[in-house]
Amino acid sequence: MSDDSAGRLRLAISVVTAGAVLAACGSSGSGAPPEPSPGGASGGSTAAGSAATSAATSKTVAAAGGSGSVDVCGLLSAAQASSINNVTYGAATPKMITSGWDECSYTNTGTHADPVDIQPLEVSVLNLPGCWTALHQGKSNTSPVPGIGDEAFGYEIGLAVKVGSRCIEVEGLTHAELIGDYSHDAAMAKIVIGHLS
Repeated sequence: MSDDSAGRLRLAISVVTAGAVLAACGSSGSGAPPEPSPGGASGGSTAAGSAATSAATSKTVAAAGGSGSVDVCGLLSAAQASSINNVTYGAATPKMITSGWDECSYTNTGTHADPVDIQPLEVSVLNLPGCWTALHQGKSNTSPVPGIGDEAFGYEIGLAVKVGSRCIEVEGLTHAELIGDYSHDAAMAKIVIGHLS
């Protein structure tokens, strides 16, 4: 499991565990999920494998949710994402990973032979205490990305942005991330942030 996937898995486990504890206690108290423990599993996964593992993690945790509190797919259309990334995305599928963590999955419908160009796109809006710290943990080779949100960084398959107490994540490997170009991810994140404001 890659560092990125391990970080998302720790965040998902923390959120689901906190939800279960709150449900058992009648939902009283602050409800802040525990911070994930630092350090993550490292391995020889490729960036494409990391994206697939991360998507599988999201699907596994999706059973904990119901309808989303933020319609992420309504904030960024498949046509907008396709135009920005120069990749053909089909219908956008909304899902709530857990309360406070909403995601939109854009299936890549292109027929490119290059496996980098057939990755799906996942855009998440997280409104969870500690989301920024959790997104930082488990990611290696990060690069600061100025000019968006309160703070942002790029990593091997995407971009994470802090906007107030919310976090935005754009994840889906293209050739741009391979060369450290996060301008496409930033353009999509700015559209999402513009609709959230």
